[in-house]
Amino acid sequence: MWNHNVHYHSYLLHQIPKRVYRALDIGCGLGLFAWKLAERSASVDALDVDSAVLAEAAILNPAPNISYLKADFLAVELPQANYDVIVSIATLHHMEIEAALEKMKSLLRPSGKLLILGLYQEKTLIDYAYSAVSIPLNFVFLKWHRASIVELTTVAPTRPAWLSLKQIRKVAAVVLPGFHLQRHLFWRYSLIWQKP
Repeated sequence: MWNHNVHYHSYLLHQIPKRVYRALDIGCGLGLFAWKLAERSASVDALDVDSAVLAEAAILNPAPNISYLKADFLAVELPQANYDVIVSIATLHHMEIEAALEKMKSLLRPSGKLLILGLYQEKTLIDYAYSAVSIPLNFVFLKWHRASIVELTTVAPTRPAWLSLKQIRKVAAVVLPGFHLQRHLFWRYSLIWQKP
């Protein structure tokens, strides 16, 4: 299966140790990354707000060490300083960014890692240049991965990004000093932060 988020799964996995004790996948969708994370983590909590999507995730990507949980990340109570890795793929733009980052920070153990793959609103010439390159590449990758693209009966809800990279950097600088933000093709950015 290929899409703009799956394209960066290997990049995200490369950022974390080979073995961790506990991981959290926020907005897990159909559970593809949670399943990959389960190969490295003793325990994975995979959250999503959509019951139908979670039910399909449990069928498509089951593992004995994944707990699929229906929950709104900002509302659910989770144990503080409990996770070695927290991952958020294409979900941060569905939440109030500062509150979400503060909560993610509080849930990480010391030396834990936060991995965000997000969407941003295009505002600058560089943004549009990346889009200009992404459009033809998108057609190439879709054709290349055509055999692995599956029509799903259940699809996670989508929402356009509403913050620019500049705005995201500004909030992250306050909440997550020392973060690393990188712009990527296919209308994505990554934000990596390790808790001191």
